Amino acid sequence: MLKELYIRNLAVIREAVIPLEGKLNIFTGETGAGKSILINGINAVLGQRTTKDIVRTGCEKAEISALFTGLSDGVCEKLDELGISHEDNEITITREISADGGSVARINGRAVTVAMLRELGALLINIHGQHDNQILLDSEKHLHILDDFGGDDTLLEEYRTTFRELQQISRRLSELKRQESTRIERTRYLNEVIADIGEGGNVFAPVHIAEARKLRAHEIQRICHDADIVQLIGIDLDVLVVDMENLVLELVKRSDIVDHLPDKMRGIVVDA
Repeated sequence: MLKELYIRNLAVIREAVIPLEGKLNIFTGETGAGKSILINGINAVLGQRTTKDIVRTGCEKAEISALFTGLSDGVCEKLDELGISHEDNEITITREISADGGSVARINGRAVTVAMLRELGALLINIHGQHDNQILLDSEKHLHILDDFGGDDTLLEEYRTTFRELQQISRRLSELKRQESTRIERTRYLNEVIADIGEGGNVFAPVHIAEARKLRAHEIQRICHDADIVQLIGIDLDVLVVDMENLVLELVKRSDIVDHLPDKMRGIVVDA
């Protein structure tokens, strides 16, 4: 139940603390006394839409806080779902509306979205008005009305439990299908590799071929770079040529790279 309502800078109300009893509470007053403002304040903490017009003139923001005690099982379940603690079976909801139109909502001091506040507010208070009968025109409310009228939600809880189990099985089935698809794709790839090895003998995997080509290109580039340095600094060519011949011969033994060497290196290979 709503135990206490605190309002500050809301329309004509500067500040008010309104305690409520467990029985009947009646607010009376002449037009303009602020009765509707109380309902607007309650609607605000329930997550309903607000406007900056309800902020008291000259103030930066309006604040409404509501203390709820004796929470129902449905409210506790929703709080658990939202990850909000509810010790001593009570919560405090606060809504701040700024003069610029923004708002901040909190439950037990934790910031929440207005959508979350609206979900919880629908379980806390029923506000009845002159258009309440129009709820019968909303097809989404029909099952809820029927369940409330029946008074026994045993079958509903059984259905919810079964449905959750069905969802878990469906997710597990989807995961198994994904694993099976991955296994089939992996098997197909391995069969192709085995077939290639059987036809070509000692066949390197594509990644090994790419690495070998990259290494060969790097070695060729280093040889050319060394030749350019020789021309610039004029070191002993005989010593360098011997080292380069040995390196080129080693490369020739490992791969047919002669055709890829620059013209200035081919002579070394030929002479070698």
